[in-house]
Amino acid sequence: MDGQVTAGTLVCAIPTHAVSDWLAKKMVEFCQTPAQAAGTFLHPGMGPADAHEFEARVEANVREMARTFVEWCFNGLQSQAVEAMPQHVEHLGQKFCRRKVKTQHKNVLTRFARITLTRATYRQGSRGRTIAPLEKVLGIECGATAGAQDLVGRQIAATGSSQRRSIDLIAERTGARIGVEKLRNLTTSLSEIMEPQREVCQVHQLEKWIDEAKKHGENVTLSVSRDGVSLGIAPFGNFEMASVATLSVYRNDHRLGTVYLACAPEENQETLSRNLTSLLKSIIRSRGMKLNRIVYVTDAGKIETAHWRNVLRHLHVDGERIKIQRIVDYYHASLRLTTIADALLLTSSQRTQWLTRVRKMLLTPGGWGRVMRSIAGMEQQHGVNPASVKDLQAAKRYLYRYQRFMNYSEYRRHGSPIGSGIVESACKQIVTERLKLSGMRWCHAGAGQIMTLRSILLSQIWTATFRNALIARPAVKTLVSPQTS
Repeated sequence: MDGQVTAGTLVCAIPTHAVSDWLAKKMVEFCQTPAQAAGTFLHPGMGPADAHEFEARVEANVREMARTFVEWCFNGLQSQAVEAMPQHVEHLGQKFCRRKVKTQHKNVLTRFARITLTRATYRQGSRGRTIAPLEKVLGIECGATAGAQDLVGRQIAATGSSQRRSIDLIAERTGARIGVEKLRNLTTSLSEIMEPQREVCQVHQLEKWIDEAKKHGENVTLSVSRDGVSLGIAPFGNFEMASVATLSVYRNDHRLGTVYLACAPEENQETLSRNLTSLLKSIIRSRGMKLNRIVYVTDAGKIETAHWRNVLRHLHVDGERIKIQRIVDYYHASLRLTTIADALLLTSSQRTQWLTRVRKMLLTPGGWGRVMRSIAGMEQQHGVNPASVKDLQAAKRYLYRYQRFMNYSEYRRHGSPIGSGIVESACKQIVTERLKLSGMRWCHAGAGQIMTLRSILLSQIWTATFRNALIARPAVKTLVSPQTS
């Protein structure tokens, strides 16, 4: 299996009795510190400061014990004699030869501060690349164990996590402070290994929600949305449009969950369109028979409309035409009514009363026709501000052009969402709350990496995606020489 060492001589099992003996010996040492702390700080005249100091001492002691135990276990996975290790190994199709002595990798970050790892290394040729098979076994990358990478990645993807804040919180959690370069290297590594596993895990998450909804025999709707959000790009602070998409599962009119996609600014948002289409096709193949309907809810923006016209309107999966219902976001349609109300020669109370009435009217059966007749009547009765004629005509063209996507009464009756609030919220959660903090500017690659990790975190698939990424890492294989075969 990928990610696993296939030869037992590369690593060896640690006997249970050895672990027990080590723990028994160390427990005596480690118990002294908390015992002393209890005697020092827990007494009849103690106060809050004493209780706080006691907890801090116990925490530090527990962390140090865990760090020491991890270090001892990891260092015990290889034979102490380097000669007992295989002479040759293969990794990524390349052959490596064992070096004569073990070397130390100091300052390996774990969830319990840093450890020193003593391991055998292998070199490609006399001056080529060097690898440490034990580090491949343990999943160590960028000087961090798999457990530390998991912790760091979640922090990097968290809301409000600037570089400084991330480093501070990682130091508080692990007891070890890392630098900006290491943080960035870990971000790049995590994004590269997790993105290939994202779609499979998102499909699995959508399957769970669909199965849960269908279990009760209720209507199941898959809602697809996409939108753009401006993002400051380095070095000059120009703003470009990043892209975000969502797939949400609805049971009747109740949303069970949402998975997220996001990409850095790109012309025509081609990467997001490709990822969104691929994810949609995958879930249709898997659970298409359990879906009562698929809807595409967006504003009528240029790229959103182009994706509908070029892809979704005539989407085929395995030769079968897939019916997708487009819905123009009700709240964007309502903004056009506001523009029209502002253009009419109305008093403030007349404007408020009419606008309230037509917004409700748009949600009723035959609402679009009734609204348009009301607009015509108001124009004739009250007239139009000459300075606002162009705005009024543009708003009316919008309503006429997308008339067939505004049957909101029927959409609501089927339990379909009529607003794109989910994807607009996604723009805020993925981009604004993480990438648009004070003074932030991004290169395209860096923004894409953070958006990938944040999308995975918000889709509730971090654990599964990270595990799949670890399993998929290429294995180190032992090569048997002809003389010993």
